[in-house]
Amino acid sequence: MKRFLFCAVCVFAGTLVNFSGSVFAQHIALPLYLDSLLTFAVVALGGLWAGIACAVFTNVALWIFCKMALPFALCHVLTALFAHCTFRRCKRGTPGGLSIDAFLWAGLWSAIANAVSGNGIVSLFVSPAVSPNISTSVQGIFAAVPNLTFAVYFSGLLTNLTDKIISAAVSFSLYKGITRLR
Repeated sequence: MKRFLFCAVCVFAGTLVNFSGSVFAQHIALPLYLDSLLTFAVVALGGLWAGIACAVFTNVALWIFCKMALPFALCHVLTALFAHCTFRRCKRGTPGGLSIDAFLWAGLWSAIANAVSGNGIVSLFVSPAVSPNISTSVQGIFAAVPNLTFAVYFSGLLTNLTDKIISAAVSFSLYKGITRLR
């Protein structure tokens, strides 16, 4: 019962911070998502199912309150899944819990998975007529490499990499703080 309550608090807090981070990033027009700020911490502390619950609840809240496309929940679930797989691999024989390296690796794998799945979702569900604006980063990459598909996917990879490394660092800080208290 104690473990379930701890996981529920982690999921609630993670969802709240992830939702707030995403709303903040949109509000100041930051070209990041910040919707997974604590997802890595929730996975590290509560396990895979807690991470998936945090991902789904965050995306449902963003869908209800911010009109975000619900299919992007798949990207966030992949973040939880890749974090779980990375943490399981890194935990073997590690005294003192997970290191910052584990969080950064989880961020890297999640960034790649999110870039591929997110760009795929955009390709399937967002019509160019609906979203004619091309970001400055895509325009810059396109100027260097005149291939729009490459520019869009590479820009998505860079954005996701930055976003997930920030999320990994924030999550690691919280994880270390909580594991010291336990």
